[in-house]
Amino acid sequence: MFLFSQSRDELEKERLRIIGKIEFTSDILKKTENDKYLTLDYLKSLQNQIYNRKKVIDNLKSQINQINKEISIYQADYDSLISDKNRLIYTYNKLLRLNYLQFSSKNKFLFLLSSNDWENFLDRNRYLKQFSKYTKSKLVEIKNKQDSISLILNKITNDKSNLEKLLFSEKENINKLQTETKKEKEILKSLRRNEKKLLLALKKQKREREKLNRNIEEIIINSLKGDNNKSDNNDISASMKFERKIHHLDLPVAHGYISSHFGKHRHPTIKGVYVFNNGIDIRTSPDADVRAVFDGEIAGLMHITGYNWMLIIKHGDYYTVYSKLQSVEISKGDKVKKGQKLGKIGESGQFHFEVWKKKNKLDPEIWLKKFN
Repeated sequence: MFLFSQSRDELEKERLRIIGKIEFTSDILKKTENDKYLTLDYLKSLQNQIYNRKKVIDNLKSQINQINKEISIYQADYDSLISDKNRLIYTYNKLLRLNYLQFSSKNKFLFLLSSNDWENFLDRNRYLKQFSKYTKSKLVEIKNKQDSISLILNKITNDKSNLEKLLFSEKENINKLQTETKKEKEILKSLRRNEKKLLLALKKQKREREKLNRNIEEIIINSLKGDNNKSDNNDISASMKFERKIHHLDLPVAHGYISSHFGKHRHPTIKGVYVFNNGIDIRTSPDADVRAVFDGEIAGLMHITGYNWMLIIKHGDYYTVYSKLQSVEISKGDKVKKGQKLGKIGESGQFHFEVWKKKNKLDPEIWLKKFN
């Protein structure tokens, strides 16, 4: 039973965690609903919502299966206890009848008086006491069985109540999933009708991305030139410390989800078109704080069209890039600590993050902790 309850506790924690993600995305969907036929942001948020909705439904199914298994085991225990109780009651009643017939007050007295000698008298007296003790023990056993039965009945009742709630939640989430999936199809159709507008937007984004990339490379190359002109053991130490944080770097924003992953991807609506991402795009709350993922030094800071403020932090041979900041609170050359506030994201809630090793782009998801 402990393993069951432990597993259910874990499932419930997971469900609540996913619900938190759904609530976060629901808030974004409400704020971007007016633009849903003009941008891909709404579509990506909706697809993220559908993904999490499916996860919560799977979680509910697991919990429902777990409870059904528990109820089956409890029911088997209940049936066994009822059988044991009935057997004990039968034995106890039989003992009572025997006691009444053979060992009533008068019969007990005669039974003792008819003893052959004193030793036989003591044996008979001891026998009567043992019989009385045995009869009482059966009564205690019956009471214990009844207590166990009551306890199991309470567990079955609670489980059935929880099952009813979970089944209702499952049905509710399935209905929401159907609505969201239908809406996704409608938005995809609408975006495909605006293919020309999307292609123009993609070309613009490509130019902005290339400009961002050129600026990042220029800052990193200048930083590397500076490193070549000096021998600094601090850089070697910083690189080693950064490398040890793989999979465990602090997140640059407190909440959100990855709306675009690293590398080459098919466009969600235009056939034959691919999009490239040198880092990851994160959808977070408007005006969210951006914080340094690790100790380092500000190697570059500039304003770039389409990406707002972009800054680069140097960690030895590694660099982390933060862009689409509405405002910044640091300057080039500043030393920053892990978790230090760098600036704020604008009303869009869009944030772009990259990780480089010298002039090589790395997948940031490999380095960062996962969003809760």
